[in-house]
Amino acid sequence: MLRFLARGAAGALLAAALPSTAAAASPTILPAVTRTLSATAAVPRTCDHAPQTGRGLATTTYTAPMSGYVTTRLRAASGDWDLLLRDGASGRRVAASQGFRSSEVAGAWVRAGDRLVAEGCRRTGRSARATVSLTLADVAAPKAGTAPELVRVYGDPRKVERLDQLAGFDVTEDRRANWVDVIVDGPAQLDTLRRLGLRYDVRIANLQDAYSAARRSDARYAARVNGASPLPSGRTTYRTYAEIQDELKKTATDHPDTVRPLVIGKSFQGREIQGIEVANNVSGADGRPVFFLMALHHAREWPSAEAAMEFAHLLTESSGDPRIQHILDTERVVIVPLVNPDGFISSRGAFDPGDEFTGQDPNATLVEAVAPPGGLFAYRRKNCDGEDSSGNLPCELQWGVDPNRNYGNLWGGNGASQDPTSQSYHGPGPRSEPEVQAVWNYVRTHQVTNLITLHNVAALVLRPPGLHDGGKAPDEERMKQIGDAMANATGYTSEYGFQLYDTAGTTEDDTYAATGGYGYTIEIGPEGGNFHMPYETGVIDEWTGNNDNAKNRGGLREALLVGAEAAASPADHARLTGTAPPGSVLRLTRSFDTRTSDYCLRGADTVVVGPSLPDFLRCPEGTQPALTLHDKLDSTTTVPASGVYDWQINQSTRPFVGGGSLKETLADTPYRDPKTWDGQHVVRFDVTDQDATNAVRVNLDGAFPGEDYDLYVYRVNADGSRGEQVGSSAGSTGHEVVDLTTPAAGTYEAEVVDFTAVTDQFTLTEAPYEIKREVSTGHKEDYTLTCEDGQGNVRETHTLTIDRGQTVDLGLGCGAGPTTLPAAASGPTPAVDGKPVASGSKPRSRAKAKAKKRKPTARQQRARCRSKAKRVKSRAKRRAALRRCEAAYKRATAKTRRRR
Repeated sequence: MLRFLARGAAGALLAAALPSTAAAASPTILPAVTRTLSATAAVPRTCDHAPQTGRGLATTTYTAPMSGYVTTRLRAASGDWDLLLRDGASGRRVAASQGFRSSEVAGAWVRAGDRLVAEGCRRTGRSARATVSLTLADVAAPKAGTAPELVRVYGDPRKVERLDQLAGFDVTEDRRANWVDVIVDGPAQLDTLRRLGLRYDVRIANLQDAYSAARRSDARYAARVNGASPLPSGRTTYRTYAEIQDELKKTATDHPDTVRPLVIGKSFQGREIQGIEVANNVSGADGRPVFFLMALHHAREWPSAEAAMEFAHLLTESSGDPRIQHILDTERVVIVPLVNPDGFISSRGAFDPGDEFTGQDPNATLVEAVAPPGGLFAYRRKNCDGEDSSGNLPCELQWGVDPNRNYGNLWGGNGASQDPTSQSYHGPGPRSEPEVQAVWNYVRTHQVTNLITLHNVAALVLRPPGLHDGGKAPDEERMKQIGDAMANATGYTSEYGFQLYDTAGTTEDDTYAATGGYGYTIEIGPEGGNFHMPYETGVIDEWTGNNDNAKNRGGLREALLVGAEAAASPADHARLTGTAPPGSVLRLTRSFDTRTSDYCLRGADTVVVGPSLPDFLRCPEGTQPALTLHDKLDSTTTVPASGVYDWQINQSTRPFVGGGSLKETLADTPYRDPKTWDGQHVVRFDVTDQDATNAVRVNLDGAFPGEDYDLYVYRVNADGSRGEQVGSSAGSTGHEVVDLTTPAAGTYEAEVVDFTAVTDQFTLTEAPYEIKREVSTGHKEDYTLTCEDGQGNVRETHTLTIDRGQTVDLGLGCGAGPTTLPAAASGPTPAVDGKPVASGSKPRSRAKAKAKKRKPTARQQRARCRSKAKRVKSRAKRRAALRRCEAAYKRATAKTRRRR
């Protein structure tokens, strides 16, 4: 109901803004045309490169009755069928979908009379038939506009961020204390910046030309290194969707003992959200912790997916590296390179491959044309949700939801927008988007002890909290230590999430608050880069650390290994060990409530003019009280054949419930008389040694409602010149406050900027305040531990209270024998059934069953050999090493053929 109401209300706002002729028209979606494909044999092949006829292939031809957009879906009862779309006239490839199972989606623009060939590729499985449905939407493709520009806008990022509510503006994550990079769609938007009094520099005058130049740079680099970069895969160009799918399948096929395919859910348009799980003896029954690496919440952030894919190659092709083998022995690594596959296809494929950076037609009359939809094609940020919920409209015509503002904890708060046209639109409800539901459901059903979500391009390592008034995390000291280590490897800055800007409804804030598993965002650099920069700059140099900031300290490769090692660290999570009947299923559950922020369901954003927007447009239904989400963690492990289990788990108590969160507030009154200035735009004041251990507050109050002033505070250098900015406040009113917490002693300068004010009637005040530090108290929470037989019948139940770093050893009878509890102990945790017990595990006489190691196949040996060869720095030696790999592969395959 929430989603339905929100869509209707938002649609009404848009309809009111459209011309009457456009508002009256809504897209017609024709009934689906359904066909059956049959293939008698299964042939493992890459469907994207399949011939037009042959074994394991079946086709059907669709003739478009009118121009529009055709969504093609393939389904089979079992096995793995893939889908390829071809142009019927030329036979050229149009689109492909190659998931792990038989649930494929591909789309294409057509003109009336065009023939579209849907080709099914039966790869594996017993299903000899697949069903193909083709649905045509009667919509026109968006027209090309001017090439967008990348400009650096100076001012407080919290104020500049509101530019993305204006049509054509797109505020990126690349920002610092007094500037932010913004994508603008031509001269009209530059005029808007000037009218608003915002100073800017043009960094890239034509992103289309810059994109073409970057691809030429990629080609030159590939020629220079003979097509083999220092990356684990050796790649030199950004991957396409088809290439990512093909690599994931190939990785799982080539490494059956260490890799298994994974689907965590489906996207808005129905695509599989694919990943792989990597571990030694990956199919074995054990309770190893999970390190969850994901990328591309935001469609345009191609380098993030590249880093995730390279980490997959690193783990699977480094059999001789003891550090990596230790990771694979002690944990399970889950890698999901595309959280938002629909958006990625729209961005990476773009509307017109020859003109990837076209803008939205300002005179468009399609549904949501006033949005403008989701972004500037290749620079799209959001998913493909929108006014039409069928999943059959092209992504380019849907406004989208920002997946990284849609998570449950504190959803709807600062840093998220209620306006569907905003790049940070929070969606119609918490966890309303299927991509977000997929991530959340995986985390709540597995013991994820560390999580990293990859983004671009701010060169930062961010940790919770995402809101500046949320209080420091109880695990701040350790989380900072891990974040600092990852930042050191990359040369990035390690900081709280809110230090980039306030963000509510983000991934790691939701998962950390619910499970206690650590969580980070890595904003891949380089600082000042752009989303689709040359591959060498944006991927290779960031991965290897071969750049001025990382200074060869390991780069992203090292940072991700640090994150993986933290997931397996016994001090950073809890353990449940003991004995139980083999094959029994142990289950841990905990039910709890998650609160959102107070929120505005839908409305128009205040943009930069703030108070001039009427309240009935800003939030027509008024601010709503926070929602309560009824959540449940539910994870299992199976007792192995040895009867000895070792389950690595998160703590039972949620971090912010158990206490220990530090909140800092200022005393009600200053301990020294304030200094006051009337109407002075620039003033200086001194911070004493006493002030340096407390806080200094600079307060600005305008005399007249509706006037908007901004406030900036700077250090003063020893020579008297203005130094670095240390604080700012740039709301939409004439009241601004800057708090400097434990500032260094010295001289400071405050500046008042007339954003929309004209009277210059304001008062500026500076005063020191004592900091009151309060560590929150809380209470402990229990897991419910059950032991189930193979039919799901519960045979034994306990409550378990356990903290980070603790171990509880339980001999569970599970209805077949007695249960042995640990020795009694003092203290609140750990506890079983409410009784304190000793922490620690007992030595076991029965060892875990070890998987027999298979001899690597010739293809696996070749992959490992090439991985090592690509790390050779000398170009000549690298070529020679690669030739030796190929020669060894030919000898091995020839020997295999002779045996047959």
